[in-house]
Amino acid sequence: MKIAILLSLFATAMAFPGLSSLQTWLASFQQPIMNLIENPYRKSTIPQFIIDTQHPWILANQRKLESLLNAEVFLCFNRNSDSHGNEIEGIEADLEIPPDLYENLTIDNHCADVFRPGWPNALERLTEINRCPLALAQVKNLHLGIYVYRGANADFWPKILEPSHPPSKLPALFGDILESMTRLESLTWAMGREEAHFFEEPFMARNFSLLSVTSLELGPSSHYLVGMCPNLERLESGGGWYESGGYSDETDWRVLFIQSAASATKLKRFAMDGSFAGWSPALATEAVKAMPQIENLGIRGSVGSSYITEDNDKFKDILKILAQLNNLTQIDLPYSSRLALGFDGGAWCGNAYEGKGGREYGRVVAEESAETTEKAGDMVMRSMRHLKRFEIRELAPNITRAENGTVTLVWPWTGRMDEWTFEVWPEEPDFEEVEYGVM
Repeated sequence: MKIAILLSLFATAMAFPGLSSLQTWLASFQQPIMNLIENPYRKSTIPQFIIDTQHPWILANQRKLESLLNAEVFLCFNRNSDSHGNEIEGIEADLEIPPDLYENLTIDNHCADVFRPGWPNALERLTEINRCPLALAQVKNLHLGIYVYRGANADFWPKILEPSHPPSKLPALFGDILESMTRLESLTWAMGREEAHFFEEPFMARNFSLLSVTSLELGPSSHYLVGMCPNLERLESGGGWYESGGYSDETDWRVLFIQSAASATKLKRFAMDGSFAGWSPALATEAVKAMPQIENLGIRGSVGSSYITEDNDKFKDILKILAQLNNLTQIDLPYSSRLALGFDGGAWCGNAYEGKGGREYGRVVAEESAETTEKAGDMVMRSMRHLKRFEIRELAPNITRAENGTVTLVWPWTGRMDEWTFEVWPEEPDFEEVEYGVM
């Protein structure tokens, strides 16, 4: 009978997707039903957000914790708690909560083995965390990922349970929890542009500060969080970044992200993905204006369009502009085929690299990649001789400086190109499976 009622409600939610409250309520049954299917005899009082940490201690002791009368009280309250001390007394001594249990918390509905509606999952997990004083007091790193299922290609069940708007109390609950996390150091705010705008006005009106946060990783259009973190030292773009289009007034959200860094006077590290349009001299100019004090810079994605292989002066012009950053000591750059230097990266289809002929082709591509990387590295050092380190696709040369000022870059292939290409693409019998190195 109950199943029939639930099915009829599911049908109603699918027929009337605007019924956000109903969809949120129905979604609250998803995880309990999944747990029931997994193990019909399982009765757990462990909050789902704790299970989602995948902490080794939780995994090792999950069944024992589930046997407790109230695992939530045991896990979330101090033994000296006036209101719950008696409930915790007498619990087995070997169940000692590790001190790092709550250091890393994740709220994410679209990751490995987790497929839940975005808004309901956020509300449920935040409600659980808000009931857990130990989690609020001890968390240092919070990863938030909200993926809202919408469109024709969205998964069926999460889609029909997904409200078009977040629950009305969600922004305020987020604000309460963020203000309560007084030891929070790193915040990842990974959501798309359409989701991020729901929080901007409530958060700005609240006018709160996250004094302990020194690291932010933000999705597009979440730049409003930067000004709320006065002690910020690291700012990077994160989840949801690859979206086309901008605001309704055609404002480029990459520019807003860069400009927001101007309020972070203690910022040392900045990294941003150029998205589909890629980095341009105009974006580099904005970066110089917004953060003249920056020491560590990440140019991610591509220089120029990520759709096509360009061969122009964009990279040279960007380096010339960034050379104005006198405090810059390190810069990270994308793969050589993404630097608008004419190298296309070789064939993208894996079939092109199969067999003896494919490995020979792979060596040609590896050599072209190395030569383009060398070219890019020489351009970097000519423009910014004060750099102590730079990387091109996580590959850093050894930089040596002679007394006369000559700078020499030594790469893994320097003086041994043929040998290096065979290390990347070894000569093996066709029938053996080869694990290739990184170009």
